[in-house]
Amino acid sequence: MTLEQSIDLAELQADMAFDAYLAAFDEDAHPETLDSLETEALIARSHYDDLRNQGLGH
Repeated sequence: MTLEQSIDLAELQADMAFDAYLAAFDEDAHPETLDSLETEALIARSHYDDLRNQGLGH
């Protein structure tokens, strides 16, 4: 997998994690569930940002 493909995949995963968080929020999910989904979304976003920054450095 190329760096570009890895960045695209990380972006998709970050978007999906954020969408899952928003859906749970809209459904008035349990606070612990929301916290977990928010953490997953933040980790996914951080991974995407790290890869993107790595790609910009090349």
